[in-house]
Amino acid sequence: MSGFSSAERERIRRDLIEAGSDLFSRLGLERTRVTDLTDEVGIGTSTFYTFFDSKGELYLTVLDDEIERLARSYTDVLREKADIESEVRAGLEILFEELETNPLFYRSVVENERQQLLRSLAPEKQQQFKEGEDTLLVLAERWTDHPRFRIDEPQEVVNVLRMLAQTVRTREAFETLRSVAAYEAARDALIETLVRGFVERA
Repeated sequence: MSGFSSAERERIRRDLIEAGSDLFSRLGLERTRVTDLTDEVGIGTSTFYTFFDSKGELYLTVLDDEIERLARSYTDVLREKADIESEVRAGLEILFEELETNPLFYRSVVENERQQLLRSLAPEKQQQFKEGEDTLLVLAERWTDHPRFRIDEPQEVVNVLRMLAQTVRTREAFETLRSVAAYEAARDALIETLVRGFVERA
């Protein structure tokens, strides 16, 4: 990477991640071209490949940054809750909000794009990225530590949350056949049912 100072390399890498976050959110991985990314940042294609081996590697980097952001967000919000019941309710509400409004998170959790990409990488490259599901584990590990939470194994909670995330796919059908309000009412009822199922009464 001759020709770039350390500060310039850091700036270009940050700019590529920001451009990737924007373009991948709007267009998805397949429809985003490397030239779209390089045009956005003002570098050549060959320069891109001195920072990332592939578009997929940049995508995984963007997703990992998103996972870290969401994990911090969860921790900050949940710390303010007075009891486990309020915490579980808030965690589920945040999960649904992110799935409904954040295309990157939706594709990672619901469409499993992240895990599919990881499997396509060489084993040594896979080690550079997190195991995945970190955001859901933030919730699962907090909750399973509480004596009133009914499930003891964090991975079991992660599996339930991943299954729950699939229900967001029904939103489009609700909007087409009924209304957004009907979807939101059903979602809120589901959250309340899960809170009662997850948490023992005090």
